[in-house]
Amino acid sequence: MMSNIIGKQHVARRRKASPLYASPGYQRVYDAGFIREMKQEPAHIRRKKNVRRKNPVFSFFRLPDISGRRKTRRFRSGQAAPRGEERRVPEHGRESRSPGFSFPVPSLASLAVVAGTVALSLLVLNWEAPGLALPSVGDYALEPAPDGEARRNLASYAGIPALNDPAAAEIPLDLMETFTWTSYTVKKGDSVSKIAAAHAISMDAIIASNSIRNARRLREGETLRIPNMDGIPYTVKKGDSLSKISKSMGVPLEAVLDANDLRSDALSPGQQLFIPGAKMRSEDLKLALGELLIYPIRGRLTSPFGWRNDPISGVRRYHAAVDLAAGIGTPVKAAMDGRVSALGFNATYGKFIILSHDGAYQTMYAHLSVISVGEGDRVIQGSKIGEVGNTGYSTGPHLHFAVYRNGRAINPLDLLQ
Repeated sequence: MMSNIIGKQHVARRRKASPLYASPGYQRVYDAGFIREMKQEPAHIRRKKNVRRKNPVFSFFRLPDISGRRKTRRFRSGQAAPRGEERRVPEHGRESRSPGFSFPVPSLASLAVVAGTVALSLLVLNWEAPGLALPSVGDYALEPAPDGEARRNLASYAGIPALNDPAAAEIPLDLMETFTWTSYTVKKGDSVSKIAAAHAISMDAIIASNSIRNARRLREGETLRIPNMDGIPYTVKKGDSLSKISKSMGVPLEAVLDANDLRSDALSPGQQLFIPGAKMRSEDLKLALGELLIYPIRGRLTSPFGWRNDPISGVRRYHAAVDLAAGIGTPVKAAMDGRVSALGFNATYGKFIILSHDGAYQTMYAHLSVISVGEGDRVIQGSKIGEVGNTGYSTGPHLHFAVYRNGRAINPLDLLQ
């Protein structure tokens, strides 16, 4: 079949090059048999000089004719056959084929290329065939050396003393396993702290995993998700990366990869991850536990948050704070950790202090008699910042206490214990 294909290619090329060859009479004489003779490069066909040939990758050969037939010579048109030989023309203008067959045999160069390719592939794929000895370097690909730095990070995060051999450090299981959820039904008398202790995890894990806003209001029969390890869930945001999340949460990257069984560092916005060992922000935890704010004084509530009739003019106005009555000189405490951002005197609020806090919170303390801090000072929750007074637009000794978030007034009673 290959001989026929090559023959047809030769025929096509010569038909284009020689109009004489394209004539019907000429083609009947120079049939396919003669074309094969031309491929054997007879003496009267000369190659052009200075023509560079490509070395064939495969060579072809034909087995001897074993049919026992008499060989038949072919002659040009008008040429008589020599004595003792007969002139035979194939039937239907086609040559009778011999029973021989042909097949490609690779040259030594081809065998060398194939053998080299196979050996290189086996080495790259680290595959060991029976009877084929590969270099020992393959062992390192199958069994990589322990990542000492990764284990050292996990050991440090778990509080394990540094060892000379990081591979020998026993890393806690909860830092090495994949997290899963279990369900828990709240019973009568349960609290977040009690449930957390029963499952050996922090309150952060329960609050964050269930988006609890007020831990003091657990309902009996409510179903909670409990993670099998301490930590908090995290929702991937646009622009996040594993290294960025790991650094912001203060958790080794190896722990994040292990807990979430990640095989790729590709993240997509909205993807849910679990960060083992991570904690909630302090203000978020305190907010859920009802400990974000404390009462600045222990006094009687004389005016709530919202609309009211002005105690002096009687005009209905919105009161964006609460009033707590107490004697003059009663110590006023900071409701949250923060910084003194403003203080002074105002005709309406008298002596006042404004504190700025994390989470975009601000608190205001007005009608004071004494200011005990300076602008820019850092204060901690419960520390004294002033004393109750009766300054400004006031009908008696009391503390005007207001809470703002992002510049918007909110009801302090929603955040206080």
